[in-house]
Amino acid sequence: MIAIDSMKGSLTSSEANQIVATVFKAAGYEVEQVAIADGGEGTVEAYLTNQEGEWIEVETLDPLGEICKSFYGWYPGKKEAVIEVAASSGLGLIQNRKHNHPSQTSSFGTGQLILSAMDKGAKSIVIGLGGSGTIDGGIGILKALGVEFFDENGLELAGIGNDLAKIKRIDRNKMDQRLKTIEITVASDVSNPLTGSEGAVAIFGEQKGLRSSELASYDQAMANFLKIATGNSISSLGDGAAGGMGFALRHFLNAKVIPGFTLIAAENELAAKIKIADLVITGEGQIDQQSLYGKVPVAIAKLAKKNNIPVIAFVGSIRGDMTEAYQAGISVIIPIVQSVSTLENALKNASKNLEKSVKQTVKLLHLFN
Repeated sequence: MIAIDSMKGSLTSSEANQIVATVFKAAGYEVEQVAIADGGEGTVEAYLTNQEGEWIEVETLDPLGEICKSFYGWYPGKKEAVIEVAASSGLGLIQNRKHNHPSQTSSFGTGQLILSAMDKGAKSIVIGLGGSGTIDGGIGILKALGVEFFDENGLELAGIGNDLAKIKRIDRNKMDQRLKTIEITVASDVSNPLTGSEGAVAIFGEQKGLRSSELASYDQAMANFLKIATGNSISSLGDGAAGGMGFALRHFLNAKVIPGFTLIAAENELAAKIKIADLVITGEGQIDQQSLYGKVPVAIAKLAKKNNIPVIAFVGSIRGDMTEAYQAGISVIIPIVQSVSTLENALKNASKNLEKSVKQTVKLLHLFN
């Protein structure tokens, strides 16, 4: 059974799976492919590949307010939409742009995707929070859905990160009433609260463009939003996901939160498919310490370990000590980049490198069969 996570910047889950499957089939193996994700980029593709649905394209605003082509998955039969925030509010949309400071970004585009899904008649919406490029507490999403934010002078705010410190009043009266009848599920593996030393700003702020000298003041701004929204300074675990979108979706839209891999694995009946396999192939772009917390290869290995099934993980690179990954159930980790290379070339040649590594692995397997 083959279930490889997308390799950011090079291969989707389905593309990586197909490369591996082609090699194993040519060697006489029976193969089952499962597109997989953990709630980040590739979540919509994972759903659509494993289930019958439609790929819906829609124009939204990106984090800097420019029009971008976005998408979501749609299942007419059960009237369910699957959204990934990376499609409209992703870091990849703004990484190489000027003036992309987090204070100027907004998650408004993700709110537009929710609106589009409701316009199609959605009764349930799944939202994957991985890969976000904003840290606005989710006020952009809420703004798109009709929530209004005002400063001390009664002026309405735009709904960008810079507005968090200015919020003095929140008005929900114009929030889209359809939200009251829609079940929203958030796919996220982040357990950080909204504010504080383990919060969205402290942990993810620099990754999204904040300078270390700005973290304290930006966290205070986020705390201001939390206080105005809830009346206190207490947030729940997971509220810090996607720059605070986790909080906005839970507190304002009553979303329930499920670990991303757990949700998608259940949809794809992954555990049952692993149980009948003789060998499991998985992988991701880079395996590191973060991979131990809900990321695809280790999560799959834990399922396989319950049935004593060996697991091979093909990865772009290895970072850090892998002792815990092996203890979790991975049998062997194989880096697909086998010579000195720039990141650009490694991404460009990912298909060839993966194919070459798999062919070598198949030859090795034949020595023991």
